[in-house]
Amino acid sequence: MVQSRQLFGEGFQRTHGNQARRYNLLAARLIADIAKGLLGPRGMEKMFIDILGETTVTKDGATLLRKIDVEHPAAKVIIESSNAVDNEVGDGTISVVVFAGALIQKADELLDQGISPSSIADGYSKALEFSLKIAGTLSEQRDNSDSETMLSLAKTCLYPKLAPMVEVIDNVARIVVNAVIAVSDMRNNRAHIDNIKIEEKIGNTSDTRLVDGIVVDKTIDSPAMPKSLNNAKILLIDQDLEDKNTKIDAEVRLDSATEIKQFLHAASRKLKNRIQNIINSGANVVISRKGINPIAQQYLAEAKIISLRRVKENDIHWIEKATGANVVNDIDNISLEPFLGYAGSVYETNIGGDKMVFVERCINPNSVTILLRASTKVALDEFHRSALNAINVLRDFIIKPNIVYGGGSFEAIVASEVKKLSTITRGRTQIVMEKFADALEEIPLTIAKNAGMDELDTRSELRAKTYRSTGSKVKWFGINPTERKIDDMRSNTVVEPALVKEQVLKTAVESAILLVRVDDVLMMKPVMNTHTHADGTQHAHAGGDNKHDHYFDRLGKQQRPMHHYY
Repeated sequence: MVQSRQLFGEGFQRTHGNQARRYNLLAARLIADIAKGLLGPRGMEKMFIDILGETTVTKDGATLLRKIDVEHPAAKVIIESSNAVDNEVGDGTISVVVFAGALIQKADELLDQGISPSSIADGYSKALEFSLKIAGTLSEQRDNSDSETMLSLAKTCLYPKLAPMVEVIDNVARIVVNAVIAVSDMRNNRAHIDNIKIEEKIGNTSDTRLVDGIVVDKTIDSPAMPKSLNNAKILLIDQDLEDKNTKIDAEVRLDSATEIKQFLHAASRKLKNRIQNIINSGANVVISRKGINPIAQQYLAEAKIISLRRVKENDIHWIEKATGANVVNDIDNISLEPFLGYAGSVYETNIGGDKMVFVERCINPNSVTILLRASTKVALDEFHRSALNAINVLRDFIIKPNIVYGGGSFEAIVASEVKKLSTITRGRTQIVMEKFADALEEIPLTIAKNAGMDELDTRSELRAKTYRSTGSKVKWFGINPTERKIDDMRSNTVVEPALVKEQVLKTAVESAILLVRVDDVLMMKPVMNTHTHADGTQHAHAGGDNKHDHYFDRLGKQQRPMHHYY
């Protein structure tokens, strides 16, 4: 230690060898223990209260783990594995943490038996390679436009998260399926899920619905304007219809009342000309990203035109996709090319105590809105996260239309096959592969445990049924937590995308191998100052408490991605 201090200076701390590895594995297992209780329809929800007092109640693993502020680097690896799966496939965030935690626990047992970290890593890699082959053999290929399969996928995804609202799951699943179908290109295996807008308002859950167009959280500009229009011709503009301040100080000197009158008349004439151009275009709905002053609103109202001002850029983008409109940047020179969008109706209505504008009954819209309703803000947030998970699951299916069955049946079958392979494998790799199979079984056993089933009885019965059912005619035995028994998941239509399962396997094994191979942790005493910049970037460095900027500050604050929901 003295030599280390002489080499690295004061404040240096080093943990190495077996001790470092044990600490890392322990930290990772603690994170997995937190997530275990979330798995399955009978899993419990977690409540997190942040430093501002905001409460989050969730069963979404990625949401919970993002909010937990951990210091240990090994724990951060497990959290990052959950984030990676969430970003890649949008589901399986709890499964990957549970499986990674089980692999790490088994690795700890293997280390106690004197098996080296390299042998453990090699055995896990071989078992992963074989598991992915088995997954490819087990998965059933479907047509990615098969709405019934998509409905089963959505229900399987939503049920564990919305179990308290079971009466609305069928309706919500159908809404999500129809929304994804509307924005997808099945022939090219593409789902443009960013074209689905999710709008949420406090209210009755049963009022959740799909709008074949866009809902804008705005009111019509003037009471004198119509509150509804059929056969709407929509003009999108990105230009002010009001006076605006210049970026630099400027003034206009006028020497007489005549000059003042001429100046005001010129400004008024310019505005009238722009309004006349809008009227001549044939539009009866004007939606602007910028301002529309009261005089312009009056002119538009006299022409029976609805206007919405200062609409968000994302909403403008969605309305473009839904109606086929093109944004006009120069009203003075409106192009003769088609630029108007069309909607069956545009109207203002009261939703959850707030007035909102609906642009709906669009013909073949490339963008749609899911209007979510729930009784409280906390429930609405969880509803939003659940809907996003279901949307991502359907996207995964469209990209790769292969399915497997859930309830832990997939993991049980793969574990059984890995154990069979281990019996013909020589050396210590055989023991490692057996532990890998045991770790895979942790997923169905955790589902069973959360449902109140006996763990030992479930393990023995599941192994026996799965072993007898593998071969040419596979039966998908998994956990039925509703009836608390082992059941055939195929007959219960508990379906999951093969893409999600493959991603969970790969990410969990990679994270476990990474932690097992670490044998030295070098830490310096933190002397730098942690701070957050305007774009959300958080880091630490010397002088961080002083006013400064970086290249990302000069780029400006970027807009948060549409569905990057915490």
